[in-house]
Amino acid sequence: MPNLRLPLFLTRLSIFYFLLPWQLMRFTKPESASGIAEKYYHLPGLSASLGLAIGIFWMALLIAFLVGFKKTVSYGLVFALHAGGILLVLPSYILGTEVYNQLFLAAIPAAAAMGLLWLLRKEDTFLSIQGKLG
Repeated sequence: MPNLRLPLFLTRLSIFYFLLPWQLMRFTKPESASGIAEKYYHLPGLSASLGLAIGIFWMALLIAFLVGFKKTVSYGLVFALHAGGILLVLPSYILGTEVYNQLFLAAIPAAAAMGLLWLLRKEDTFLSIQGKLG
């Protein structure tokens, strides 16, 4: 089997960078994050404090993901939450629907990369915190 350490690390780094702006928005533009929650996820009136709590959770999760901490949990949660977000707005991915948005399509290969990284988490050791429970 070829050495996958560097490609897996680059995948982890690119996923982190892909997700980071959405979480930073919760801190820098909470009204935008609230608008997105209402428009796409049908969560009206997301309070600033709840949005902040979600942002803090996601930032902690993304940092754990970036450093390879508790990979089974952190990689799995990133994948599951991202895939769940895709499923919640599924009509936005279907060509020909009124709400189709081509920009959303980037989330699909990102989810595939997240799933692949989770499956190969034991091989992902470059610049990764190692742990017996990870």
